[in-house]
Amino acid sequence: MDPPNVLWFVGTYAIAFASYALLAALPDSHSSVWIFLAAVALLLVYTAASHGLLRGGWWIPGGLAAALAVAIVPAVGVGFLRLIDVWSSDFPLTHFNGWAVAVAVVTAIAGLIAYWLTRFSFLFLTVVTAILVAAQFLAVARDSPTSGADRATAALVTGGLLVIAGVFLDAFGRRRDAFWFHVLGWFGTAAGLVFFVVEPGGHPERGWIPMLVVGTLMVIASGPIRRATWAVYGVLGYYAPLLHYLITGLDERRWTFAVALLAVGLSIFVFGMVLHRYGKTWADRFVRRPPPGVIPA
Repeated sequence: MDPPNVLWFVGTYAIAFASYALLAALPDSHSSVWIFLAAVALLLVYTAASHGLLRGGWWIPGGLAAALAVAIVPAVGVGFLRLIDVWSSDFPLTHFNGWAVAVAVVTAIAGLIAYWLTRFSFLFLTVVTAILVAAQFLAVARDSPTSGADRATAALVTGGLLVIAGVFLDAFGRRRDAFWFHVLGWFGTAAGLVFFVVEPGGHPERGWIPMLVVGTLMVIASGPIRRATWAVYGVLGYYAPLLHYLITGLDERRWTFAVALLAVGLSIFVFGMVLHRYGKTWADRFVRRPPPGVIPA
């Protein structure tokens, strides 16, 4: 990524943060009206900026402006629902809030529409994030009290489905579009497993063993599918459980612990060499892609 891209992307995050800071600073009197009007104004400004930049040949800045427009959609939705006095004050992560789910779903749809108009893959960050948030909101939908395990399970299931979607996009040659499905899908899965590891009074093996198995498989598969994101999450999922078992099973002050730790690090390094030498061969042999005629443009 060259310097202009760094500035464009960092500037986008800064503008999004400033936009919500502006909405939070609006007068308390008639706040619903002001928030809704200001959010709509920001949405229109960013949409117009995206359209103008794209017509002028500025594809990346235009796509980022579209991402800003999508990022404002939740504020527009919440502002409108508050304006018509149907927005629930229930915190959506602890009490079911159907309107919050609706806002998350609308945001995901807005992201998909923006992608269809711009073909800018970064917009999938907003889409996938909205899906993960909606899943967490739905995790508290049942009548009985919701536990952290319910939210962790929702993160695991949703993250797994997002990764599967990313694999299908990869198979059809849409590697750039698949990026955020892999990154955030595995993030959700990792968050669920980490919860089971640190859950007070729980059974840590529910997290450590699946983390080790999945991490190992991800490291092995990262070469053939040529996904660095799989390698990063895979190494973390492989190393962390082994470090845990070494700490609990060996004396950290003895040489046996250091040698075992060295062996783990060496295994990662050597397998990196193996992937470099044979990863392409494995990909050609085991990874099957659709014929060129069925790959969408």
